[in-house]
Amino acid sequence: METRSKARIAVITWTYGIDDPDELFARIKATGFDYVQYCGDFRKQDAAEVARAASRHGITILSYDPPGTIRPESPADGTVEKAVEHFARTFQFARDIGAGMATLQGLSSWTVFIEDYDEAMRFIIEATRRLDAIAGRMGLVMTYEACCHYELPWVQTADELLRIHRESGAQNLQLVLDSFHMNIAEADMLEPLRKVGPLLHSYHVSDSGRGGIGTGHIDFVAQHNAMKTIGFDGFVFFELVIAECRPYKHPMNERQMAEFIRQNQYSIRMWNAITSG
Repeated sequence: METRSKARIAVITWTYGIDDPDELFARIKATGFDYVQYCGDFRKQDAAEVARAASRHGITILSYDPPGTIRPESPADGTVEKAVEHFARTFQFARDIGAGMATLQGLSSWTVFIEDYDEAMRFIIEATRRLDAIAGRMGLVMTYEACCHYELPWVQTADELLRIHRESGAQNLQLVLDSFHMNIAEADMLEPLRKVGPLLHSYHVSDSGRGGIGTGHIDFVAQHNAMKTIGFDGFVFFELVIAECRPYKHPMNERQMAEFIRQNQYSIRMWNAITSG
């Protein structure tokens, strides 16, 4: 089956480092994207204004990804009940900005005071099970992305994603793999795609150093071919960070922004060439 990824490219908004929705969506449109995963802080932003700004610039918000840095301040706050309450609020924000999907990988931050791996996984699985019922009532898809240990405490591999899906029994949960994170956390970068198979909701693109395609050593042709074998038909989200910046240290001047946009535009062209080959 041929993938439609060529026509379904999106970008993850935190990489721009811009808080104002109007400025953010203007930059995104000028870069060449029509679809986004939105990452603004739901505690500080007005959902209606975010939706209006996206509409003004012809941007479709596919999903909402709340800040992964939000976590309990004490062990007493780090309960399944409070985690579910928090993510239910992010679900509401997702719906209010017009997104049909909300992310869950930030759940592992709610286990920050749990030292035992199995206990943390049981926490995440139980919270996912409870959130599944809420997502179902709200008509939302939930996604969980495997992120390396430099960003989040737990859930770094495809096998762990599949365990969460299996043991939670969540009907509204789909899975996300990321080329950068797989390069760090997985022994093989193709087998995870095959394992996740039809549960793969979306795929995140950045090269081995988090820059654009061609700045590192990841074989994106092989990645794309593996996705073709599983019939992947979802969105490909670009999540690039240039060498002078890192997550949570975004483009700080116009020169850096210009290089960031250049790498995104080059990567779009490269991805389109790969998917049409």
